[in-house]
Amino acid sequence: MTAPPWGHKPPPVEDVTTYWTTVPPAMSPRCGYWITRHHYGTWRSNRWIRRQGYHAAAEWLGVWIWEYLHVIRPLFEEEGA
Repeated sequence: MTAPPWGHKPPPVEDVTTYWTTVPPAMSPRCGYWITRHHYGTWRSNRWIRRQGYHAAAEWLGVWIWEYLHVIRPLFEEEGA
């Protein structure tokens, strides 16, 4: 099976609360996946994710809470979501 240009979805982080208030030492592969998908225009936030709290959204996306709050959510704001 051929991989899409953005690659296959990596596994989610084990515990989204590991990096809640502190910056992770490196971006998780799953966060990089969502950023790449957004860059290619193949993923946008949906209403369900935007209505969730940050913990539930981070769980759903498989990223650390810090990544959701400081990397992913700003992408939603750029979209005008």
